[in-house]
Amino acid sequence: MIKHVLKYAFAGILIFSSCNSEDFELGKNLVSSPITSAIIDTVTIKVSSLVAADSVTTVGRGIGYMGAYTDPHTGTVKAKSYIEFNRTFDAESDRAAVFDSVTLILRPNGNYFGDTTIHAFFRISRIMKPIEREDDGNLYSSTKIPDDWLDELVPPDIPFKIGVKDIVNNEIEIKLPRHLGEELFLGIVRDEEDYRAINFRNTFSGLAIEAGADSDCVFGFFVNDTACMVRIYYHVSSTSRQERTMTFSANQFNSFYSMTHDMAKLTDIPAPFDTKSAPAPTSLTDNMGIVTAGNSPIFARLEFPYLNELLLLGQIVKIQSAILYIRPVHRSFDTIPLPPRLNLFQFDPTSNSPIGSALTTGGSNPGAQFGNLPENYHRIESPNFPQYRFDVTGFISNQLGRTGHEKWALSLLVPNDTRENTIQRLVFGDQNFWFRSENQSRENRIKIEIKYTIYND
Repeated sequence: MIKHVLKYAFAGILIFSSCNSEDFELGKNLVSSPITSAIIDTVTIKVSSLVAADSVTTVGRGIGYMGAYTDPHTGTVKAKSYIEFNRTFDAESDRAAVFDSVTLILRPNGNYFGDTTIHAFFRISRIMKPIEREDDGNLYSSTKIPDDWLDELVPPDIPFKIGVKDIVNNEIEIKLPRHLGEELFLGIVRDEEDYRAINFRNTFSGLAIEAGADSDCVFGFFVNDTACMVRIYYHVSSTSRQERTMTFSANQFNSFYSMTHDMAKLTDIPAPFDTKSAPAPTSLTDNMGIVTAGNSPIFARLEFPYLNELLLLGQIVKIQSAILYIRPVHRSFDTIPLPPRLNLFQFDPTSNSPIGSALTTGGSNPGAQFGNLPENYHRIESPNFPQYRFDVTGFISNQLGRTGHEKWALSLLVPNDTRENTIQRLVFGDQNFWFRSENQSRENRIKIEIKYTIYND
């Protein structure tokens, strides 16, 4: 569920000119009819973005996020996961069992914001009361457990540290304080009532994981009964030492994550632009449009305000093809993954109905289509930078000649099957974007290439 509470826009304008043309005649044995074919790639595209600065449902998704990262193009993202654990095993019957250690097992899901090659710092707290759902039965990225429900396991100045070298067999094992493990271990070995399965969530309500003071990365992990767990190591000695474990698996259906995105880079627009009610031109945001997935999805809108100038070129103008290219800004995806695919669909600015349909019904829209990136896009070098390609021939043909309220736009967003389950971001240049040189700038700019034919008597 997404609640829209903030909208603002970016705009860009370029000149309108043709690239090449060719004259020929059709039907020589009939009336002579000159026809001109041409390709144009500088049609003005007005880029704007809409921000849904509210929450999405995060309970039961089987994923968690933790950490903090300041995105130079948007603002600071902070993520915190609240994980409930189940007890599903029988009590240890051997009273000679001896506790050794306790750890938290996490399995990364490959989704991240920031540089994951350096150590990240995290804080882990014990949740002292059972996780409670909101009145509508859900938990959202905006839901927060009160601070007085949390008991930090180690002092704030001694955060847990995780690095790439800590990932072994695609798992991270974090050593937890001994006193937590001993409490759980003794309660179970002694078969105390509070530690039995039926009462376990009241006694041990779970763990909360968040960014430490020096964290500069957000990474995702799986939350399910096979990929996220608290594990106690202990041993029993008789004639020989026997190593054993107790495992408390995550209850994915009552675990959730909270995520905040301050959007500081986007909302700090100088007067007289009020980003809550009026568009803000891309000249105020370095001529870049943005599309994101996650807690506060951002959608880009593309408008073609001067498309009808094509009609001035002849008596009859027919669109033969129209291809739209969306090009990520160079180096903008070094530490933040690009969406592997984008959804482009028709958008009526007067009603918002198509965008509402896309958000609530799985993206059903007559003009909906997908643009995909190649899997190895990180290794693509100039002059073939990664890009999304869309065939918008039908849309451009339909819009040619329309005016006023009849004019529609295109909307660009991360598809809804991944939009609320991932943290991804695309930054693309508008037609005025500048990057080092004119040649390099063109590789980062949005472009539409229209092939058209003109008929004159």
